[in-house]
Amino acid sequence: MKNNLYLTIKEGIQTGFKVNIMKKMFLPILMLSSALLGIAPSTACVDSSVDTNYTDEFAQKANKILDQKGFSGSLLVVKNGKPIFETSRGYSNYGTNLYNNDETSYEIDSIQKNLTAAMVMKLVQENKLSLNDKLSQFYPEVPGSNNITLRQMMAMTSGLMLKGDVGPYRVMSDSEIINADIKNTKYIGLLHDKWNYQAINFNLLCGILEKMTGKTYQQLFTETYTDKLNLKHTIFAYDYSPDVVKAIGYNNPNPLSIKMDYQNIFYTKRYYEYDELGTGQVFMSVGDLYKAEEYIMNGSMLTKKSRDELFVPGSISTYGGGMYHGKDDNYANGWGYGFQGVVHISDDGKTAVIALENYSRKAADVKPFVKQIYQIAND
Repeated sequence: MKNNLYLTIKEGIQTGFKVNIMKKMFLPILMLSSALLGIAPSTACVDSSVDTNYTDEFAQKANKILDQKGFSGSLLVVKNGKPIFETSRGYSNYGTNLYNNDETSYEIDSIQKNLTAAMVMKLVQENKLSLNDKLSQFYPEVPGSNNITLRQMMAMTSGLMLKGDVGPYRVMSDSEIINADIKNTKYIGLLHDKWNYQAINFNLLCGILEKMTGKTYQQLFTETYTDKLNLKHTIFAYDYSPDVVKAIGYNNPNPLSIKMDYQNIFYTKRYYEYDELGTGQVFMSVGDLYKAEEYIMNGSMLTKKSRDELFVPGSISTYGGGMYHGKDDNYANGWGYGFQGVVHISDDGKTAVIALENYSRKAADVKPFVKQIYQIAND
C-alpha cells in the first residue's frame, strides 16, 4: 500500500457483478446469528492430496487458534512439500451468501512485492541487471538517484519517499503512473541506507523491469507466474474473469472491535488498483500463492546463489527482496482494502503457511496467529 489512509474499500465489481449489500433483505436465522456473534461459517477444503498422517492432530490445533481469532478467509499449511491442512471460513460475498473456499482469490497486497523482487532478480541472474546498478541509470530525474542502488530499493533503504496521496486520480498506463509518482517523490538523505518502508521503491523497480524487457508489468507477471505455473485463481485487481471468484474486502469501522458482521464493505476507486503497480494489485488463492512462493524458494526460477543474494537483509528490519527473514522462516505481510495476507515459508519452500483474509480488523491482526501455526508446523 502506498498510503494507509487509503485502506478503504474495494470496487463493487469484484465478483463480476455489482454488489449491493442492502439488497440482501433476508438471510437464514442461523447465518444472521452467526454473523452478529462474529462466528463465520467454516468450510473444510482438505482434498485427497492432503497428508492424512498430519491432518487430524494438526487440524485440531490450527482450528483452535483460528477460533480464538475469528477468521474470514482461507488458510493453507504445507509440510515436507505436501498440504497437511487447508480450510476456508466466512463469506467471500455476504450480500449474495457466497462462502470462501479453497478456490477463492484474495488481494495479496504487499506480498506482491516479493514476486516483483524475484522478477528483478531473474534479470540479475541473466546478467541483464546488477543489484549495484544505480537508479540514475534508469530514472535520472528521481532525486538522489545517483546515490541509490537497486539493492537498496529492494531492501527499503533508498531514502525515497512519496509525498501526498495514493497517486494519480485517474486510470493511467504504468509509465504515466511512474512519471506522476516521480514528480511527488523526495529523497531524504538522513534516511539513506536506513530502513524506511516506501512502496515507491517497488513502483520504480517495475518501471525498470519494463524498460529492460519491453513488456508491461502485467505481461511479465503473467508469463513468469500465471502461465508458467498454470495458476487458475490468479488475476489482476482491475481485470475480470468468469472463472476467478474475487472475494470482497470488509472491515470494522471500530478499530477495537473483532466482530465480523460483514456490514462494512471496503470500496476503492478503480485507479487505485492500477496505481498499486507491483505492490498490491493482484488477487490469488492460497494454493496459487504457495505455488508462486515455492517456485521462488525452491523451483527453477532462481539459482541458490541468486536466492541468497535476493534475500540479504538490508537493515535491522531483516527485510530484503520483498520479505522479512528469520531462521528458516521467510515471511511477508499484506494489508489493505479490507484484506490481510501473511506468508511464512521455509528456506527450501517445503514448509509454509499461507493465510489470506477478506475481513481486516486491527483488533484481530492475523500475523501472530499465522506465525504460531507456522511454529507448530515445524515442531
